[in-house]
Amino acid sequence: MIFSWWSLCLLMLMISSQVYSARNVVCVVGESVNLSLSEFHPEPYSEISWFYNETQKILLWEREEQTKVFETNLKPRIRLADDNITLHIQQLRKEDSSTYKLQTSLLSTRQVLSEHIRLDVYERLTKPQISLSPSSNDNGTCLFNATCSVEQVRENVTYNWITLGQRTNASNEGPILSIRWKPGDHDQYTCIARNPVSNSSYTIFASKLCADKTSRMSLKLLVVILPSIFSLLFILN
Repeated sequence: MIFSWWSLCLLMLMISSQVYSARNVVCVVGESVNLSLSEFHPEPYSEISWFYNETQKILLWEREEQTKVFETNLKPRIRLADDNITLHIQQLRKEDSSTYKLQTSLLSTRQVLSEHIRLDVYERLTKPQISLSPSSNDNGTCLFNATCSVEQVRENVTYNWITLGQRTNASNEGPILSIRWKPGDHDQYTCIARNPVSNSSYTIFASKLCADKTSRMSLKLLVVILPSIFSLLFILN
């Protein structure tokens, strides 16, 4: 009885893995894609159906009948290729991301076969933007945080900071980099943003940022100190 129970569980697990196993296809917004069988099947078909999200039928081909395209958002952008099985989608949109199902019926035996294809559509990343936290100078060391971001925040983006120096190259994962810099240290920091279809980068130079900070601090000190000096001179006179 125990053996039978575990055999049943194993069988259900195998069936489940077959049903939800899907090839993955990654594409770019605005481009086109062809979805088809992973392996060629020599036997002719009597019927071919394509489904969006596994359940919504979007296209039907039947032997000796005209291909039928159903009313969906995909209708004006899909067609069957010349092989009468490959689904061509043009002008891809992010909402086209889904698990598509190809269901075929063999002409001789009427056996129904299914294949699942996971389509993920992403935008190409724009150039990263860098935002800086308030910085300070501590004993000649410039301290600040640099945060890297792109417009496509939901595009499965990963960030990596690369530090290029004369002696060593270092890498830091994540969008935020804490920088402690003083004259003579490595100067160049590059943020690389990636998603499955593209990557983009932006480089900052600590020496310039710290020089700008020092200049701003000096300007603020002058704004505060100069009026006090003029007031003192006026009183003495």
